[in-house]
Amino acid sequence: GESKDGKSKDGKSKDGKSKDGKSKDGQQSQQDDSKTPGRDEIERARREMERAIEELKKKSRETAAEHQDEALKELIKAKEKLEEILRQLREEERKLLLAALEARFQKMLAMQLAVYQGTVTLGKVSEDDWVGRHTTQSIKLARDEEEIAVEAIKALTLLKEEGSSVSFPEAVIELREDMLVVSRRLEESKVGKLSQAIEKDIIESLEEMIDALQKELEKVEDEQKDQEKKDQQQQQQDQEPPLVDKLAELKMLRALQLRINRRTRRLARLIDGEEAVEKDVLEQLKELARRQSRVQRAARDLATGRNR
Repeated sequence: GESKDGKSKDGKSKDGKSKDGKSKDGQQSQQDDSKTPGRDEIERARREMERAIEELKKKSRETAAEHQDEALKELIKAKEKLEEILRQLREEERKLLLAALEARFQKMLAMQLAVYQGTVTLGKVSEDDWVGRHTTQSIKLARDEEEIAVEAIKALTLLKEEGSSVSFPEAVIELREDMLVVSRRLEESKVGKLSQAIEKDIIESLEEMIDALQKELEKVEDEQKDQEKKDQQQQQQDQEPPLVDKLAELKMLRALQLRINRRTRRLARLIDGEEAVEKDVLEQLKELARRQSRVQRAARDLATGRNR
C-alpha cells in the first residue's frame, strides 16, 4: 500500500508526517497544550513581555510599562484560573474521602451488627447447655470482630493521612480498642452482658460517625452548588479545607464524652453493691479514665489549633 515516493495511501510518509509536514506527535502536543488551563493567558503575557523588551530597547519606557502592565494582568488571570481549578480539585478530593470513610463505616456497622446478634444468641445459652459447638461459634465471632478492627485501622490511616481532624481519629482509636476487647472476650467464650454492652457501644458509635460524615457530605455538595459563596471561596482558596468543620469536630468530641458517660452507666448496672469487684469491669473503668484524659487532650488540641 505504499507509493514510490515513500508515502502511504493515506498521504502520510513513513516518518509519521502528514502532507503538510507536521508530525502526529506535534499535533497531539498542540491539542494537549491548548487544553492546559491558563496557557492562553501565559502566552499573551509572554508576548507582552517581548513587546516590553522591544520598547525598552527603543528606550520607549512609557510604552514598555504599558506592555509590562498587560503582561502582569494576564499572569494574574492565569493564576486565578489555576487556583480555581485547584480549589475544585481539593473539594472533590475531600468529597471522595468523606464518601470512602462513610462506606467503610457502613461496612463495619453491618459486620458489627452480625457479631452482636451472634453474641446475644450465644448469651442466651445456659452454662449447663454450653457445648463445644457454642465455643466454636464464639471463636468464629471473635475472628469476625478482629476483621472489623482491621477495617478500623484502614479508616484511621485515611484520617491520619488527611491530618486535619482531631476528634474523628480519636473516635476510631476508641472503637478499635473496644473491638479488640470484644474479640478477646469472645475468644474466651465470654458472651454475657458486658461483652454485649461493649458491642452495643460500638454499634452506636459507628452510627454516630456515619451520621456525622453524611452531614458533612451534604454540606460539601451544597457548597459546590451554591454560587453565591464563590467570592468567599476564592478568598480562602490558598487554605487547605479541613475534612470536617469545627462544629462537626465539636459534635464528635461531645459524642466521645457521651460515650464515656454511657459506658460508665452500663458498667454501673453490672456492678453489685457500691464497688466494682469483677476484674473485667475494673479494667473497663480504668480504660474509661484513660479515654477521659484523651478526650480532654483532643479538646485542647482543637481549641489551640494544633491539628492544623
